[in-house]
Amino acid sequence: MTTTMADQCVASASNFAVGIVVARISGPAGLGAFSLAYTCWILLTTIHRSMITDPMAILGDLRGEEKEELLRRGFAAEVVLGLMAACIFTAVGSAFLAIGQHTFGIGLLSVAPWVVLLDLQDYWRWIGFMQGNPRKSLMNDLLFNAVQALTFAAVFLSGSHSVFAVVSAWGLGAAVAALYGLRQFSVRPTLRGGGAYLWSRWPTSKWLVSERSLSWGGTQLCLILAGAMLGPAALGGLKASQALVTGPTMVVINAGGSFGLPEATRQLAERGWPGMARVSRMVTGAGVAAATACGAAVLVAAPTLLKLLYGPQFVAYAPSARVFAFALVFGAFGIGPTLTLTATRRLGPLLVVQVGRLIFSIAAVAVLCTLYGVTGAAVAVLLTNVLTLVAVQVLQSSARRSIEDTQGGPALGFVESVRRRLARNARFLLMLSHGRSAPSWSTPNKTPDQYS
Repeated sequence: MTTTMADQCVASASNFAVGIVVARISGPAGLGAFSLAYTCWILLTTIHRSMITDPMAILGDLRGEEKEELLRRGFAAEVVLGLMAACIFTAVGSAFLAIGQHTFGIGLLSVAPWVVLLDLQDYWRWIGFMQGNPRKSLMNDLLFNAVQALTFAAVFLSGSHSVFAVVSAWGLGAAVAALYGLRQFSVRPTLRGGGAYLWSRWPTSKWLVSERSLSWGGTQLCLILAGAMLGPAALGGLKASQALVTGPTMVVINAGGSFGLPEATRQLAERGWPGMARVSRMVTGAGVAAATACGAAVLVAAPTLLKLLYGPQFVAYAPSARVFAFALVFGAFGIGPTLTLTATRRLGPLLVVQVGRLIFSIAAVAVLCTLYGVTGAAVAVLLTNVLTLVAVQVLQSSARRSIEDTQGGPALGFVESVRRRLARNARFLLMLSHGRSAPSWSTPNKTPDQYS
């Protein structure tokens, strides 16, 4: 867990630094353009994890005999998915330019050449976590950041104020790290089997893609809507105030996610619900503690922090940063329940929650942005997180009751299942030895487990 946390610090620092560099070079409008492109890349990352790495963790692909072949096919699937995404980024960016939205168009076109490599770098990180070797993930991220830092320095020395130059520094770091990952995991580059792999995981990944995409919509699409209503500068201010809170906190939250899903599925298979619940509580506790500490700092010193990190133009967005601080704390409480529902494959109910989340967030942003501007958008995120937390807590309680009432269900684990069977048999023999009739398992109001 310590190595995973260190890796997440490195990875999150990279993402946080890119936003600050763009803000310093291009101001709120430039950060707004980059934010749109970065938000779309987050959607792509969500999709590639839902279609490739998360099904690998849930189905235990890297714990079986065919793990090397599945690792290679997963690489091919990443390339296929990334190439399709690059075409979409290019088309949408070109469309923005054609209709006169140059700021947003340039942001998307800047990221398009790098999306395959950015997702491949993220793929290697998750492979390291799933193999129980986060040190490889850490080494890959360290290389990514080192190359990126050197390229950033070159951009500064050249005096460039181009968003494309800064994004290219980010992409170049990903390119070197993606190539290094091939050597780390001894994978020969190939496109063979990529499409077939995506299709073979579709029965599981379709639920994950739908749920995670809607979750992205509930958190990110509302900001894009606010930017469309209020302009690129307002979107840049919103992203800066949000990143001020989420940047440090997401180090812990993402580390918990990197460790959490592979470990939760492993504990569920080996020890049942109690083992998985321990992982869920640990991940939630770490996330809430980090969100609370960061939120307290932002509540006290939001203007100073915004000025120090992003520049004096961003001080006006301090109220929205304080609202985001509260929103993040409520969001952190939902990490564990969401992890539990994913590990137990309660993906349908999660999808319903995200549909409701998306609808509510869009409506809330449309109304509150009109009334209160940028701060209204932050309040909409806060309200959305509160309602989502209530929903996932209810679903988690329902899932626990369902699993614990299932005799010998997969979530009980092998040891617990055997223990229950032995207890029932012992009870049955004891009753026979005393000359009593055996209980009827068909009694409507009782189950076999209630006699043990």
